[in-house]
Amino acid sequence: MSPFAAHLRAAYVLLETTWKIGMVSSASHLRNENVHILVADDSREMRDTLCDILLFEKYSVTPFDPATADPLVLQIPCDVVILDIFMPNTDGFKLREEICKYSPDAQFIVITGKPDQKLFARAMDIGAHTFLTKPFSAEQIKYSILGALRMQELLRKKREIEVDAGAQGIGLIGSSKHMADIRRKISEIAPLDIPVVVAGESGTGKEVVARCVHEFSPRAKGRFTTVNCAGLPHGLIESELFGHVQGAFTGAAKTKHGYFEVTNGGTLFLDEIGDLPLELQSRLLRVLDRGEYNRVGDTELRRTDVRIVCATNCDLTAMMEKGTFRKDLYYRLRGSQITLLPLRERKDDIPTLVRYFLSDELYSVVPDAMKALMDFDWPGNIRQLKMTVSNLKGVCISKIITLENVAGILGVCVSKNNGTEVLLPYKQFKNKVLSVAEKQYFRSLIEAASGNIARASRMAGMDRKNFYEKLKHFEIPFKKSQGDL
Repeated sequence: MSPFAAHLRAAYVLLETTWKIGMVSSASHLRNENVHILVADDSREMRDTLCDILLFEKYSVTPFDPATADPLVLQIPCDVVILDIFMPNTDGFKLREEICKYSPDAQFIVITGKPDQKLFARAMDIGAHTFLTKPFSAEQIKYSILGALRMQELLRKKREIEVDAGAQGIGLIGSSKHMADIRRKISEIAPLDIPVVVAGESGTGKEVVARCVHEFSPRAKGRFTTVNCAGLPHGLIESELFGHVQGAFTGAAKTKHGYFEVTNGGTLFLDEIGDLPLELQSRLLRVLDRGEYNRVGDTELRRTDVRIVCATNCDLTAMMEKGTFRKDLYYRLRGSQITLLPLRERKDDIPTLVRYFLSDELYSVVPDAMKALMDFDWPGNIRQLKMTVSNLKGVCISKIITLENVAGILGVCVSKNNGTEVLLPYKQFKNKVLSVAEKQYFRSLIEAASGNIARASRMAGMDRKNFYEKLKHFEIPFKKSQGDL
């Protein structure tokens, strides 16, 4: 064991002993077994000693020996990395780049036995939280980690605030807990270069979420391209995605660059991914796995670097069971999923959305009009609400939106229920009125026919069997006569 490692282990033993006899505060509120720390050092003695210290502090720890460890270990998300810069056959700075692909929020504690000013400056330039020169103490490591975790927390909160404000600027509006959770999830997954599935009914804002993921990702300066898989002609989808060469098919008068090519370095949003034909799903899987594709009619292998964000209002798991969506593609796409609730399940967002769509402080919505908007089920979700508010602005001359304005635009009628005005959708209102009138009509017929079905059905000009079914439906009492059903 090297003198420094022996010194560090002795300090650790002393720290552990004093803790056991109660001379050092446990500071349990600072320990978190969910915190994952990666220790990358070519010295086994140093790795073992550091891991012992960190395990004593209740952290989750993974040792990494660049010479023998599986590189896939670097893909495990981590919070703090203790990184030796000078290691045989490995550049610590390049190792950091690989780790950051999968743990963009990781804080780095750089350690070295060969310090110099240029090395320190370079470590600080790449965002290292702490630079420690060997030998260092167990206490220095302990408090360097606490400082790194605190910095990570502050940076995450800062990004959440930025996403919250920025998302509303992009159009992700809502004051409900659900929307706050959506914005927080975007802040967490946007920095990760993984595919994202956005699920939800039509009109819930899936494209807005996808754009937010792009805007707050490292690819924000790249292109954001939207492709509606359901809107493209079946025979042209492959050409639109991957491009084609001149003469590849009838009508291919010149070479075309596909979306994967023009979006290189950016984000490709595939809307209605469930409508992508099975034969193209396998090609998409190849791009996701290898970043490789061919233009239609070409054998040249091309490479692209895009992040896939896709949206669907279909149940992809049900489609997998039916065999209309590939399981391997589903699991490859679902790096993370964001599910948007329909507007009818988050009605607290409606007043906020209405004020946002009005975009003019001179407009006001009277309370019963706002209640009517909140009582409506919005089958078209936010898209329908936005169009409704736009129409309300057009019919509202005084800039005061009333219940009558809302009723007229939504095509609903107002009925009285125990003195309270209740808005009913037009079809529901019509069916209710007709049902009451129809029941009264058949009741009158039976009374006029003294309860005789045969006579009443003749008066109504109806088949006796159908007339009987109506009486059963409306639960109207009658008396059977010979020949009745």
